[in-house]
Amino acid sequence: MEYHDFEKALSKPRIGRFLIAAKQDKEKALRLYRQNIELSKTLFGLLSIFEVTIRNYIDKHYREKFVDHEWLKNQCGQGGIFSHHSFNKYGFEPRTKILTTIAKLGNRYTHDRLVAELSFGFWNYMFAPIQFLVGGQSLHKIYENRPKGTNQKQIFNELDEIRSLRNRIAHHEPLIFNSKDHISTGQTEKIYEIILKHTEWLSFDPLKLYHKLDNMNELINQINAEK
Repeated sequence: MEYHDFEKALSKPRIGRFLIAAKQDKEKALRLYRQNIELSKTLFGLLSIFEVTIRNYIDKHYREKFVDHEWLKNQCGQGGIFSHHSFNKYGFEPRTKILTTIAKLGNRYTHDRLVAELSFGFWNYMFAPIQFLVGGQSLHKIYENRPKGTNQKQIFNELDEIRSLRNRIAHHEPLIFNSKDHISTGQTEKIYEIILKHTEWLSFDPLKLYHKLDNMNELINQINAEK
């Protein structure tokens, strides 16, 4: 496809950032755009597995803690963790999110469907200070292979970086530039390493869990060769 047609399809502002990075080399700009899509595609594949894994481990933890396979719904009731007064004080509303999702599911509701419908942000925020506190301050134990001294704050902040990357991919934002629109994969590589690290902390081998999905190093080398 000619650059003009690509620009017409995607809009001048969107493709323009790639043209700036390519120093007005239109062929290179198109190549960078396609490389960015390949990078996004690979990361989204890894994130799809990681997201399901982390939410399942959180769910398993609280099922066992509360001895309740319907803990999400039941902890919204009086005396439940999601009805704790601290949420009103700080404006967090996990209870509203849960009940809204249950209503949306209607007669299709099952606990497993509820778990699947709640966003990655919801599960990320189970490590936020209030959720972690009212949940019994034990959720970090799902990371059986975490280094000694790894705390809730570090886990929350790193999961939040993963969530931010996920949202950037979902909104088709470039992953290969710095703030000055220069080719740079440093921030993306950092978060990729966090994904692998958290995978290992959950006692999985990334090479096996992401088998035939992870070609990040190859893609990063291709993109950095364009500098």
